[in-house]
Amino acid sequence: MGWLNVVLLVYGLLDIGMGVLGYVNKGSVVSLIAGGVCGLIVIVSILTHKGHPRNSRIAALIVTILMMIQFGPKTFIQNQLYPSGIMFVASLAVAVCLLMGHVMGMKARKSQAAESQK
Repeated sequence: MGWLNVVLLVYGLLDIGMGVLGYVNKGSVVSLIAGGVCGLIVIVSILTHKGHPRNSRIAALIVTILMMIQFGPKTFIQNQLYPSGIMFVASLAVAVCLLMGHVMGMKARKSQAAESQK
């Protein structure tokens, strides 16, 4: 399992865990459903990576962007560091990791293309 898959697995589990935490602490069924669905999408993106690498990473990136949109205002406008700030920072970090993985993959693809032309 590559480093990016490990990051996504931890993030998916964090999404699910924070959804459960929102349900337990505040009785928020919306948090439970949203956290569960987002976490499952990220975990399924890991499982489908072999067959559809681009689509799986795009799905994970969309989830991270949506989570940043959801938790950004609560973090910066309402100054909620827990749990909104944690989820915003985690989502931002995963988005950066996904973009780094994309850049690294494109470099590898270019070097393979250069090797095959020799």
